[in-house]
Amino acid sequence: MMKKLIFVFFLVFFVFGKYTVNAQDAKFQSLIIYNFTKLLDWPDKSGDFIIEVVGNAELAKELKDFTQTRKVAGMQNIVVKKVLPADVSNAQIIVVGYADSDKLESIIEKAGNRNTLIVTEKSGLTKKGAGISLKKEKGVWQFQYDEQNIKKYGLKISADFKELGIQ
Repeated sequence: MMKKLIFVFFLVFFVFGKYTVNAQDAKFQSLIIYNFTKLLDWPDKSGDFIIEVVGNAELAKELKDFTQTRKVAGMQNIVVKKVLPADVSNAQIIVVGYADSDKLESIIEKAGNRNTLIVTEKSGLTKKGAGISLKKEKGVWQFQYDEQNIKKYGLKISADFKELGIQ
């Protein structure tokens, strides 16, 4: 009986602990992604500012909650959508979840030549066309970026962006 109780305790602790870490990671990622709206110059300042999240439901939820009362450049409402890779549309930021990293090429193709920032949760994908890859190193969230991949979509990088990121 005692072994079963200990097993159940560790099972609950493991599941709850994992959820807490994932939720905390999603909060940090949301803050970082929101800051990209301020650190890059977006040519189109009309209509809603759309952020599409491919695959990571927890991140989509946290990002939606975090941006609910915020605006881009003081005037654009932020709309966060969780989408499937095939449903990527006309978004200013597309966040590709870790599990959908293998679909990056088709997502980039769907983004076309629009003013779109492609952000991935998997490190190193700037070499495959993403503008930014998020990475967690020694418990700290950072981002690596490829300036050419960002500029080819008509986005301009601020000096603050360059200081905060890893090229």
